[in-house]
Amino acid sequence: MISDTGKGSKAAPKGAKPLKRGKACMSCRFLKIRCDGEKPICGPCRTHPRDDECEYADGPGRSRTKVLEDTVSRLEARLLELENPESSTPSIMLHDPYPPYQIQPLSKTPPLHIPEPSALKLSPFSPTSTASSLPSGRHWANFSTLEANTEFTGSSGSSKSPIRYSIAMPLTATEEPTIGHLQVSLDKFLFHARHFGFFLHIPSFRHSALLAFSLGHPNRPTPGLLYVAYLLGVHFSDVLPGQESSLLTRAVQHVSTDLMSSHPNKIIHTLQAEILLCYYFLRTGALLEAKCRAGAAVALALGAGLHRIRSSNFLVPSTIGIGAHDHAYSLSPPTDGLQEAERVNGFWAVLTLHKFISVALEVPAHVCGALEAPGMQIDTPWPIDMDHYEEGVIPRDLQGNSTIKAFLNGYLSDAHGDSSTAFLVKAAILFHRAAHLTGQWSPNMHPRDKMTYDAAAKSVNTLIESFRAAMGPPPQYDSRDPSVRTVLLTRALVDAASIKLHWIFAYAYPESKQICLSAARSMVSFGDLNFHDIGSVNPIMGNLWMTACLIFVDEISRTRHNKSTWPESQLSEDELLECYRRGLTAMSFFSQESTLMRYQLTKVQEAFEAI
Repeated sequence: MISDTGKGSKAAPKGAKPLKRGKACMSCRFLKIRCDGEKPICGPCRTHPRDDECEYADGPGRSRTKVLEDTVSRLEARLLELENPESSTPSIMLHDPYPPYQIQPLSKTPPLHIPEPSALKLSPFSPTSTASSLPSGRHWANFSTLEANTEFTGSSGSSKSPIRYSIAMPLTATEEPTIGHLQVSLDKFLFHARHFGFFLHIPSFRHSALLAFSLGHPNRPTPGLLYVAYLLGVHFSDVLPGQESSLLTRAVQHVSTDLMSSHPNKIIHTLQAEILLCYYFLRTGALLEAKCRAGAAVALALGAGLHRIRSSNFLVPSTIGIGAHDHAYSLSPPTDGLQEAERVNGFWAVLTLHKFISVALEVPAHVCGALEAPGMQIDTPWPIDMDHYEEGVIPRDLQGNSTIKAFLNGYLSDAHGDSSTAFLVKAAILFHRAAHLTGQWSPNMHPRDKMTYDAAAKSVNTLIESFRAAMGPPPQYDSRDPSVRTVLLTRALVDAASIKLHWIFAYAYPESKQICLSAARSMVSFGDLNFHDIGSVNPIMGNLWMTACLIFVDEISRTRHNKSTWPESQLSEDELLECYRRGLTAMSFFSQESTLMRYQLTKVQEAFEAI
């Protein structure tokens, strides 16, 4: 007989005691089936298995059904509370810890209120006295020499790298400094700007930066570029002391979002900001961040087509395009000669930065990059000196064709490429090329590979000497001349290129050793140059001076320990010590404001103490 209380359920045996409702399993209760209460599985659930397990309300834990019922009850109560907020007791009130990022207009009167940053400070290296102690007498072999610049890889976990730091989120509500602080910080920055990759026209930039429009206005520079300029102005001076960390955070935030804005100059200004940030991170010892910024600058320059400005080569259309008419994304045509000159100089500023970062932060075998990729052709004409810009300075009929390739092939007589900025770029190319060749050499090279290497090295060496001759004799440096830092860096790069090319052969060939000594001596010959007057130098100068000092340390060691084995040096030990001290003095002076150079100074002193 089938009971009417549920399909398939048998009637309770005659004389059985009725089962209390609370003893039934949850599944039978839901289906309204008489349950026999057997545990762990009741009779109906055992006879007709279901997806839901047989559960009892009086079990050791809360059943799944009970949990679901409680959840439904809680959600219904919450829904009722939200529908009738005035008649219900409020729960815990929450607030938004990240208020909307409001853009305030430029204020000329209120001061900038920025709280003390909570970021971890850099732990600077404490440089020792510039007056180095006398050599300890230990043999040179006891010192582990600088191994392929591995200490400049930027790894935060390596004891060979400068200490990294974290950035605190700013809590300031005011967007910009007061007009007074703005002018002072900009002027401090612009005094050093050209030596840190600034390629824009300085008078035009300063004028637009001080316009009384809100941050992000199209007539002003992009917010990211403005904040990077403020950051470097504070970094180079004591304006707004203690605010560098907060300004850095704001600068990074704006630079990361400026490309999504509608600013008419967002590409070029973001490119400029990335270059400046890279030099800032390199100078402060944040090497991984510097590499990231350099990579972003290279990608942005190539993506905008800055390497093909005034190209005489036919551009082959893409076979798979994502834009209209299958054209690659590029900048709109320049509105005037000044804008075009800024784009030309912008590309070469990126290339120079790329060369510096590659040599300083990579081992020689890896000194290459996107700008040396197979098939990469650079047609952009050589840069001009923006400080002496005049309308029409780039001839209207000038076209570019394999600019770097022609230079490396010995084509030096380029009337358009004789500006001081162009000379600096060419010196950086030679420096990078020599370092790249050094990384390709191996003592176990195949004879055919050795012939190829010898031919390439001879070609670069000839080019270095020809370029040095084109620069003329070393000048008498004038500390008051604004161009002294550019001339100093250009010549140091050429000398460093000679050292890079000959250093690996200095132990086997006396001629290579003398070339290295002569180049190192030239790098530390400053005449009556007053370091106090010239201002901050490009961060790569630390690498160049360190290279020269290590040449002197190595030669002093040879002079003391191998007099009978090695040919006598052209310089006496006293002359070598004097050259070493001149280089050390320069590094000590500029290391006072550069974490990276303090680190490099320490490595040089360790090398000297080991001989």
